[in-house]
Amino acid sequence: MFRLGKLRITPGFLVLLAVSCLAGAGEVLPLVFLAAFLHELAHIAALAFAGSNVEGIYLTAFGAEIQADTRFLPYGKDILCTLAGPFANIFLGVILSRVSADYLFAGANLLQGIFNLLPLAGMDGARALHLAISWAVDPPAADRICRGVEIVCSVALLLISAYFVATGQAGGFLLFAA
Repeated sequence: MFRLGKLRITPGFLVLLAVSCLAGAGEVLPLVFLAAFLHELAHIAALAFAGSNVEGIYLTAFGAEIQADTRFLPYGKDILCTLAGPFANIFLGVILSRVSADYLFAGANLLQGIFNLLPLAGMDGARALHLAISWAVDPPAADRICRGVEIVCSVALLLISAYFVATGQAGGFLLFAA
């Protein structure tokens, strides 16, 4: 693991970067990384505004992870900090598509924002859903409900991907990604 202050870069991230380059993402990759950087920057800004300390930022094979002490944040502030990244990407994507001809960067932001709202483990959508249900009911109930939602969402994504691959509208990588 490489360390630079609070930033940690894992070997898995370097493998992800190499595979992306080998897969031909060279032109799009910098835009995707910039959208991801802006996404994480929005989380960090929201956490700082909420008074939470960022302890570390990890770049892994599964993306970026921010470790922050949110134990004492009220549910509402924690949800806002969680949704800050996706909302920043969606906002930028909409603005860029309206005022600029850079539709590739606008699309990268929109995709980043919408993808992170999915209620799947490790995504901002799953964390926000868990926090909202915990706030309304209690954490153990949120655990059970979120597991069910994640299973349904995972199966739906797998079936949709299988359909696109079977009909020749997408390559096998989509099925692998799902």
